[in-house]
Amino acid sequence: MSEAPRSASGSASGESENVAATSREAFAAWVDDAMEGRTFAQVLIRRLETGYEMRHTDDLDAENLETSDDPRLAREISRLTEAGEHRPLKSAPNLRRGWILRVADAREMAVAMNYLYPAAVVHWHLEREGKLEITSYRENAARQSGIYKRVQRLSDEGVHNAAQACCEDAVCLKRTLWDVDGETPLAMDRGNGEIPCPEPCSLFVSFARRVRLFEREERERDAAGLTPSEREDLASLVAARASGKMKMAREAEFEEPLNERRLRYRLLTLAPKLRPGE
Repeated sequence: MSEAPRSASGSASGESENVAATSREAFAAWVDDAMEGRTFAQVLIRRLETGYEMRHTDDLDAENLETSDDPRLAREISRLTEAGEHRPLKSAPNLRRGWILRVADAREMAVAMNYLYPAAVVHWHLEREGKLEITSYRENAARQSGIYKRVQRLSDEGVHNAAQACCEDAVCLKRTLWDVDGETPLAMDRGNGEIPCPEPCSLFVSFARRVRLFEREERERDAAGLTPSEREDLASLVAARASGKMKMAREAEFEEPLNERRLRYRLLTLAPKLRPGE
């Protein structure tokens, strides 16, 4: 079995519990201060006379929604998209609709939010306090091993392109805080959402590995100036469009030509070569 990309390790248990408690209290106070509620990624949170209500932002005026008072139902809500596909990235803008959670207090609200957006409330609070630790791409890459060690050799341009393809609001609702390294800021739209992203996530590291494989093909360009994977992607795209069966690959299937992030990367790197001047 392949080794998974590595993320930063957690803090000591007592310290984590204290941060979790202060974070949920601050988050509850933030919600309480807004009569109309607060939007957190794709969730609208409102204070009730007793407890809190959470629903999808697109269901503001919807009726006949599935209602529950169990905050742990959020785990099931966050698991699949509307189409029933697995959601490997909980901050992707594909949270399914059709539900309402009405919970008793701030603790239960925090439980639900942690299932919907893991660690997001803590990161939100730490950033506001100026205590959120940021890890650059190069720092993150330095701790990768096994098949992911090759991401250490990804070029700065590759990191920029990968981040634009993988981290902008169209595919992730977090606000990107990390840079390539201490001297090289990311050249991208970092987003405007409430959830900060302090370091490259495991999904990004997996995508960076694929982009590094693309970079290694540069010496294999044919007479038309295309690499093997560029030819494969163009052929797959044309065939899918011509057949009328444009089925996109799943979110983390970066080896598939019709993966959204892979296509976004091609838009940045291949399209300018095919249509120079635009």
